[in-house]
Amino acid sequence: GVEVMGSPVVSCVGWTSSTFNIYNMSSDLTKKGWNLAVLQFPAGIHIALTRRHMSPGVIDELLSDIRESAAVQMLNPGAAASGAAAMYGMAAQIPDRSIVGDISKEFWKLYYSTGQNGEC
Repeated sequence: GVEVMGSPVVSCVGWTSSTFNIYNMSSDLTKKGWNLAVLQFPAGIHIALTRRHMSPGVIDELLSDIRESAAVQMLNPGAAASGAAAMYGMAAQIPDRSIVGDISKEFWKLYYSTGQNGEC
């Protein structure tokens, strides 16, 4: 169910699935406390391994959680994504990619707004 993306040689490892919605795995691993990044084109997850990940047992725990999540995803491989995973997957489906930047700009403008007339 899970395939490594590319041929990682350093500290960044990505994976995907051609069997289930990888964004569901991302949500599942986030709930388990992992801070991962999701990818588009193709859909995937990646992690930048740091010195913290080299602490005894951390990589084993990550791999165990990935295996456990994959087993859960395989029970219902056609499940639609939900929550943040659904939003990210939906953004990948926008046919006019030129508006993605506009939407992002407005989001951050509002995020950093002081609340007075929507100004930053």
